Amino acid sequence: MNSAKRSPAADLIRIFAFFSVVSVHFFLHSGFYTQPVIGKRMFVMTLMRSFFIICVPLFLMLSGYLLRKKQPEKSYYKRIGKIIITYLLASLLCVCYCVVFLKQDFSIKNTIFSILNYTAAPYSWYIEMYLGLFLLIPFLNILYNALPSQKCKIGLVLTFVVITALPSVLNTYDFESFPGTSSSAFSKIVPAWWESLYPITYYYIGCYLSEYRLNIKKSMNILLIVFWTVFSGAFCYWRSYKAAFVLGAWCDYPSLFVVILTLLVFTLIININYDKFPKLLARFAQKISGLCLGGFLVSWIFDHKFYPMLSEKVPSMTNRLTYFIIIVPVVCIFSLLTSYLLRKIQCLIEKLFALIHNLVRKLATKTHQAP
Repeated sequence: MNSAKRSPAADLIRIFAFFSVVSVHFFLHSGFYTQPVIGKRMFVMTLMRSFFIICVPLFLMLSGYLLRKKQPEKSYYKRIGKIIITYLLASLLCVCYCVVFLKQDFSIKNTIFSILNYTAAPYSWYIEMYLGLFLLIPFLNILYNALPSQKCKIGLVLTFVVITALPSVLNTYDFESFPGTSSSAFSKIVPAWWESLYPITYYYIGCYLSEYRLNIKKSMNILLIVFWTVFSGAFCYWRSYKAAFVLGAWCDYPSLFVVILTLLVFTLIININYDKFPKLLARFAQKISGLCLGGFLVSWIFDHKFYPMLSEKVPSMTNRLTYFIIIVPVVCIFSLLTSYLLRKIQCLIEKLFALIHNLVRKLATKTHQAP
C-alpha cells in the first residue's frame, strides 16, 4: 500500500514512540533519578516521566495493530532479516564509537560476544525482547483470531491485563504501615508471576484495537490523557516524596497506569481523521517512521555525547528541565540522520546479497543443465 492510500496513524504513533524513548532517556541521563523528589520542578518532571514512559508500550501495541493477520509463513519470517541487519549495523556503530571516542578496547571476540548478548548497543534490550515476540506473533494471532466473538477477545485482553498489569498497583504496599510510602516492603495480594509477559498484553490490546475501535470523543480522550497523566504522576511523586525517585512496578512498562495511558494515547492518534492530511507530509512521516528503530538503537551515542555537556553547563539538576526542549529534539535529529545513513548501508548489503543469490542460482542452473 502506498503512502497516498495508507493512514498516517501508524507512522505517527511510531514517531511519537521514538520521541518518547528519547524523552525518557532525558531523565535517565540528566540526574533525575538521584535527585530528591520535592518541589515544583521535580513534580513537573515526574509528570513528564510518567507520560513518556508509554514509549515502548506504544511500539508493542502498534505491532499488534499492524500484524494481527500474520501467519506462520516464510514470507513473514523473512522480515526478521531487516531487524537483525539494523541491529548489527547499530551495534557495530556503537562499538566504533566506544573504540574511537571512549578509547575502549574491543577485540573481535569481544565485539562478537557483545553483539550476541545484546550489550554492544546499550539500548538493544528491546531487540532481544522483540525478536522473541516476533517469533511468537503468528501463533499469538492463531489464538486471538480463533476466538469466536468480541466478548471472548475482550476476555483474552483482560486476562493478560490482570496477570501482568494488576500486580503493579496492588502488590506495592505494606498494609501494616499503610499509607506509608515504603517501596522495600509490600504485601502480595494477587499473583505476580506473569508480569514479565507484558509485551503480549500490549500486543493483544493492539490486535483488539485493529479490529474494534474505542469510540471516545477527541475532547474527552484528551481530558482523560491529561487526568491520567496527572494522577499517575502524582502517585509516583507521593511514593518517592523527599527521597530519590523510586523505580517501582507502578511506574514501569507492565504498570496498569502505563497500560491505560498507552491505550488512551494510541486511541487518540488512530481516531484522528486523516482524510485531509497532506500527502507530502504523509510520505515524510512514512520515511521518518522507517528510521525509528535504528534511531532508537543509536540514540545512546548522542545521549552519551550531549548529556555530559548539559551537566557541565547546568550544575543544578532541576534547572536542566529548561533544556529538555533543546536536547531531546537534537538527539532525535542526530539519531534519525545516523539511522538514515545506516539504512543506506543496509540497502547496499541487501542488494549485494540479492546479487550473490542470483549468481548462485544461475551457476546452479548451468550446472544442472550441463551434460
